[in-house]
Amino acid sequence: ADETARAVSSKVVQVSSTVLHRHSRIAIFNSEGLDVSDDRTWTRMTVAVVAENGGQRQTGSEAPGMRRGLEFLDGLDVRKLSATAADRAVRMLTAKPAPAGEMPVLIGNGFGGVIFHEACGHPLETEALRRKATPFAGRTGEAVAQPCLTALDDGTIPEAWGSLDVDDEGSPTQKTTLIEKGVLRTFLSDRIGAAECGVPRSGSARRESYRYAPVSRMRNTYIAAGESSVDDMLASMGGGLWAVRMGGGSVNPATGEFNFSVEEGYMVRNGKVTEPVRGATLTGKGHEILPRIRMVGSDLEFAPGTCGASSGMVPVCVGQPTLLVDPILVGGRS
Repeated sequence: ADETARAVSSKVVQVSSTVLHRHSRIAIFNSEGLDVSDDRTWTRMTVAVVAENGGQRQTGSEAPGMRRGLEFLDGLDVRKLSATAADRAVRMLTAKPAPAGEMPVLIGNGFGGVIFHEACGHPLETEALRRKATPFAGRTGEAVAQPCLTALDDGTIPEAWGSLDVDDEGSPTQKTTLIEKGVLRTFLSDRIGAAECGVPRSGSARRESYRYAPVSRMRNTYIAAGESSVDDMLASMGGGLWAVRMGGGSVNPATGEFNFSVEEGYMVRNGKVTEPVRGATLTGKGHEILPRIRMVGSDLEFAPGTCGASSGMVPVCVGQPTLLVDPILVGGRS
C-alpha cells in the first residue's frame, strides 16, 4: 500500500495503512430464562494518503471491511485501494475553492450514506423517541420524503460489517423498513424503547461490551436502490455540486442539523461534470433534506464504519445509491 501510493506522485508525503481484526465471543442471559451465545468476527483494512503541494494538503482514503476473518484480506486488491486513495488526494490538490450557496447537490453512493445515518438514522431510534429528542416524533404513517425514497436498516445481510445473528439483548436480528416510498413506518427499537414507545422490537439493541447498557442502535442502514442513472441525474440537475465522496462531519441528533465535509467534489454545469473543487461542506437538517431528494440512483453501495453513542462504539454499515438533492446549502470559500 505504501509503495503503490508513493508511486502515484512525488506529492504524496504520508501513507497510513492499518488492518483491524476483531473476534469476540459473547453470552447473554436474563431472568426470563434466555441463554444465547454468539461468535462475532470483523476484519477491515484502511489506507489513508496525504498529498502536499506548496503548503496545501489534501487527503484520500479507502477503508473496506466485512464481518469475516483474516481471509477477507486474501481477495483484497490492496494496490488498487492505495492507488485510488492517492489519486484522489493528488487530484484535489489542484482543485479550486468550492462556491458557497444553495444549489442542487448530487451525493455519491456508498459512504455518502453517512449523512442519512447521522442526520436521520439516529432520530429514528427509540432512544431518541423516548426522550422526544427527534423531529420524527408522532409522524409514523406520514410522508417524510418523496415516493422515490425507501430507507431500511438490515442486520441480516450476509457478512456485512453491521450484521448480527442476535442483538445484545439476545433477540434475533431482522430487516426493518424505516421509510417506505416516502412514508415513515417505524423506529429501531430495543426492549425498553419498544415498550415505552409502542413499536415492535426490531432486534436493534446494541452495546460495545458488558460495561454498557444496550440501547437501540443502527446496524446496516441504507437508502434502497432506485431507477435513475448518474447521467440522468446530472442532466436533470443542470448545474450544482457533485459530492463524489463524503468526509467527516457532525450532527445534532435532537434537531437533525448536520455539517459534513466533501472529500472529493466537482462542479456540474449544463449537466456536464467540470472542474474539481475543494473545501466544500454540506449543511442542513436531515428531516428537511429528505423531501428534497428527488432522484435515487440504481448504484447502491455500502461502506463500513464505527458509530459512537451512549452504549459505546459499535460497528455499523452505511449505504446508498447516488442521490440528487435539490437544494442543499453548500459552504465554500469562493
